[in-house]
Amino acid sequence: MANYKVGDIVLVKSIAGDCIPNIHVKLTKRIIVKPTKGKRVGMRMTMDWPGYSGWEAEVVYQDEIDILRKKWSIPFEKPGDKTFVYDSSIIKKPRKKENR
Repeated sequence: MANYKVGDIVLVKSIAGDCIPNIHVKLTKRIIVKPTKGKRVGMRMTMDWPGYSGWEAEVVYQDEIDILRKKWSIPFEKPGDKTFVYDSSIIKKPRKKENR
C-alpha cells in the first residue's frame, strides 16, 4: 500500500468492472471504518460487518467525466464532483501532472 496524502491526484479503477475506464481523482479526506461484531438479538445473531478504508475524492478532468456520463450514464457533471474511492481501487499516482 502506497502512502498517499490529501491533495494527491491518483488514477483509480471502478469497482463495477474493468470495462469502465480509469479516471483521475484528487484525494480530499481519509476514511477508515473498523470492523464491527454482530450482536445477539433474541435467539439470533446479526451479521458481522467488515471494515473498510478509502478516500473521499473529487473528479479532476472534464474529458473523463464526459466519457463516463455519455457512455456509462455515471452522473458526474464537472470537475470537483465528490466520490468515494476504496484503497484497493487506487491504481497509481501518475509521475507527471497532465495538462488538459
